[in-house]
Parts: sequence; structure tokens; C-alpha cells
Amino acid sequence: MLATTLESYLGDKILELSKEVRQEMLTQIGNPDGFLRDELIYRSFGKMIVSNQLNPEEFQSLLEVVLQEDYLFYGIGESGTDSVFTRSFSALVIAAVIEYDIEKQIVNPDLVQYTVNKVIRYMREEKDTRGFIQGNGWAHAIAHGADTLDALAKHPLLKKEDISRILHAVQYSLLRQVDYLDEEEERLAIILVSLIKHQDAEKVIQVWIEELAGMVETEMLENKGSLDAYHVQRTVKNFLKSVFVILSSKGIGKKVNSDVFKVLEKWMWMYLN
Repeated sequence: MLATTLESYLGDKILELSKEVRQEMLTQIGNPDGFLRDELIYRSFGKMIVSNQLNPEEFQSLLEVVLQEDYLFYGIGESGTDSVFTRSFSALVIAAVIEYDIEKQIVNPDLVQYTVNKVIRYMREEKDTRGFIQGNGWAHAIAHGADTLDALAKHPLLKKEDISRILHAVQYSLLRQVDYLDEEEERLAIILVSLIKHQDAEKVIQVWIEELAGMVETEMLENKGSLDAYHVQRTVKNFLKSVFVILSSKGIGKKVNSDVFKVLEKWMWMYLN
């Protein structure tokens, strides 16, 4: 039984997983059982990756598989169905692979670029924005997609022209009319921090912040009294608050934070006595 095998593996009673078990993990990656999917399968993938239990060919093959239509794009466009678990946890495995590859650089540069393209497409096409689902655990597709973009934002092989593409994917997630409930905005904010720290992208992000704020203000002006427009502004406001706090805590991105503060000061009810 898969669950028993993975419990033994995570408890260090089994040192390595067979190819058959790894294949079963892939088959069950989107199992609606939250414990099996999250606590056993995903954690086992993570342990397998960081413990050097995959040779370079197997490592790349794992990434190639979870990027496929039957994984990252399985049932894409659906909302409210169990297919979200396959997509979302495929995204998490991609993030784990890319995070590990930041230092190891096992993945072929062409595959890194392919991954960038696929993940950006995923963030635009994912329609299921549920966070925690009672009885099934975390779906969190937008947050997991954000984690994957964050990993790519830190990768040394990321191309300069892909910085703006990642920012546009973040923008798309923020401007869609969704009331995020489970800190998706915070996960998206971390991407900007990584781009500043690892890609020297502060100037690009300053321009992007200005554009983002302008788009929100135009939406508010053209749709006065609209609850949808208000919710978009609230989402972006929460996002900018997260950016401000994280950058402040790390002592980086001071120019971006100055711009962010100006937007927040303008949008928030601030009474200075």
C-alpha cells in the first residue's frame, strides 16, 4: 500500500523508493485525500529531491513529467472539481525541483526556459482559486503557482526578458476579480522580493508598480461604487502591504518600498494627528 510505504520512507525505515513506488506517487499526485497527497506524496517527493536520490536523468525526467498536460494542466479551466489537486501539487513538485536546481544546476537551460513558459501559462489559465477545502485539505493552486514562480525568480538561468513576463503573471493573478482568503497575495509578494534580490530587478519593478496602481485607479474611476473594483483594489492593497513588510524586514528594495508606501498612503485612510 502506497501510504504505508511512504510513511516508512518518511520515518527513515526505508532508505529509497523504487521506480514503481515513484510512478505510483505520480499517478496519485492529485489524490483528493489531503493526508496522502500533502503529507505523504508531496513530502516524499521533497525528501527524494533534496536527498540526492535521483540521478540527473531522473531529476530532469521528473520535471518534464509534471509539466505535461496530464499534470500541471490536467483539467485546466475547471473550477470546483478535484482536478485542481493534480495541477496544484504538480506545481509544488516543479517548485521543489527548481529550488534544488538553483544551486545544483542539473536542469538543461532549455528545460528551465520551457518551465518558465509553462508556469506562466499555468498562472493565466488556472481558474480554481480555492484555498483550503473542507474534507480534502489544501488546493491553493494560485499560491502553489506563486511558489513556483518564486523559485524561477531565484534561478540563475532566468532570462532578463522573463522578469516582465513573470510580473505580468503576478499582475493577472491580482487583477482577476477574486476574494483571496488564504494569503495568496503574500505568496505573490514574495516573487517581487526574489526578483529584486536575485535578478537586480528593482527598476523594472518600480515601473511595474506604477502601472499596476494606475490600472487599479482607472478601474475604480470607471466603475465607481462597483464592489468588484473595490475588491480588486483590496487585493492589490494587501499584496503591496506584504511587499512593504517583507522588503523592510530584509533591508532591500528601498526604492520599490518608497513607491509602494506612496501608493498605500494614497489608498488607505490615514489620519495623521
